[in-house]
Amino acid sequence: MTTGIQENHALFPLPVLRARVREGASWEHDSFDTTPSPALPRSTGGRRIWRSGFLLFPLFTWLIICAGCGYHMAGTPDSDPNYPWHTLYRDDVKTVAVPTFSNKTYYHGVEQDLTKAIVNQLEAFTPYKVASRDHADTILEGDIVRIRTRTISRDRVSAVPQEQMYVLIVNFHWRDLRTGKILVQRRDFEQTAFYYPTLGEDQAIGEEQNVQRLAAAIVQELQADWGKDPNEKKVSESGGER
Repeated sequence: MTTGIQENHALFPLPVLRARVREGASWEHDSFDTTPSPALPRSTGGRRIWRSGFLLFPLFTWLIICAGCGYHMAGTPDSDPNYPWHTLYRDDVKTVAVPTFSNKTYYHGVEQDLTKAIVNQLEAFTPYKVASRDHADTILEGDIVRIRTRTISRDRVSAVPQEQMYVLIVNFHWRDLRTGKILVQRRDFEQTAFYYPTLGEDQAIGEEQNVQRLAAAIVQELQADWGKDPNEKKVSESGGER
């Protein structure tokens, strides 16, 4: 019986042979169908689909980027004279003079800090170069008209201010020294900053933050001609001393 199991082990798995023994099957070779079952083909469809998708994914991504929303590059600033814009700033201005802002308030020293912050912003984030009035194309002048603090919240027990707001308001204009034209003019241009006395912050902290924010906001107004002041034409015609 053991011999029969060894002889037929190559044709039938061991569990099948044991089942045959329990059923009382004969161990003669002619009592079994010795025809081997055909081997099942290995399924490779999923792998082929995965490989195809992996290869086509970069192609689909490239097509979407090129055709997305109908956007296309019609030219470059150097190759196309009709290119819509070259930079956020004016091409006809190279230098800016920034005299110290005047201060009409009792908070002395703020005008010097603001002027210095504006010069730093111009040098760091614009193509303009700061120059003296005699060698500049344009001039940026302004006045500090109001400075005030406002209490936002107080401690319920001690009534000590918990949050305060520092408000800084200026008037400024940017004028072309070659033509006398006013390029930008803003009135009552306001900037605010918050500070917290209960955390050890005094008014100097709010002033420093506000000066830096206001300087950045003023320089941003020099980017383009958007939002022209309605009095620009009137001011331009009136001229002014250079």
